[in-house]
Amino acid sequence: MIRIISFICIASFIWITIHHFDAHVLFDLAYKIVSQPWHASYMVIMYGLAFVLRAIAWKWYLPQARFQTCIVGIFASLFVNHILPIKIGDVPRIGICVKQERIPFSMVTHSVIVLRFLDFIILFFFAFLGAIIYMHTVVRSALIFPLAFGGVVALFFVLRRMDPSWLQKHKQHWSMIWKSRRFVPISVVVVFSWICESVVLFEMAKMIAFPLSFTEALWVNSMAVGGQVFQMTPGGVATYEAVMAFALTRVHSHWEQAYALALATHAFKFVFSYVVGLYVWWRIPTLWTFVRKEEAA
Repeated sequence: MIRIISFICIASFIWITIHHFDAHVLFDLAYKIVSQPWHASYMVIMYGLAFVLRAIAWKWYLPQARFQTCIVGIFASLFVNHILPIKIGDVPRIGICVKQERIPFSMVTHSVIVLRFLDFIILFFFAFLGAIIYMHTVVRSALIFPLAFGGVVALFFVLRRMDPSWLQKHKQHWSMIWKSRRFVPISVVVVFSWICESVVLFEMAKMIAFPLSFTEALWVNSMAVGGQVFQMTPGGVATYEAVMAFALTRVHSHWEQAYALALATHAFKFVFSYVVGLYVWWRIPTLWTFVRKEEAA
């Protein structure tokens, strides 16, 4: 099912590229980013702050780990996900934390899975809420109920195929953090991290006068990032652009500008991931040993 949706996204990307790519709009946006260094710096700071907040959330969940290890692990995950066509960035993230902090592998793995699940819930909330507000035609159509039913059925079969004992372990960890005092502050920090990430799209939209409010930017960013579960290319190239361009045009039907914004924001995130990734690689030359072990497994 995931591969079918991935191929649909890639086909949509090709179709959008053929029909709506406008080099003039893209170059105009690139020129404005380069010619406005303070504006660009603000986007870098806010995007970087998003990962700092996620590192804080991980540190609060796993008090034994140092903040420095948390931020390095998250940057390593970001880098690897933008290098490889499969989403295995959490492997080096877990490996770095286990090796540097001497924390049991199972404990670190559970922490990453629970925080990823929290990310998913928050993104789904933003995406679902935005769909109700901005996608009136879809929500009101007869398609919404079959789609929702199909999603529930697919989730049911996926859960059935999983090892019940494996699910039970993560359920215990989720229950533990859910009942603890840390749950609310961790959730608030994660919510703000996605708000910070949305600043990149919001600021770029302003540069080319694309009419986009901040709440709309938050919804579109949540849709595009959430769509990365269907990643089949490094960094989810094609999937990200297709989902973001489609979501942007639900707000305003300027396909050329929407497509340029999708390309530019994704390029921005690629550059950021490579810069921080090279820094992590310089600090931890054994980074790829974790990835190779996973590929060999």
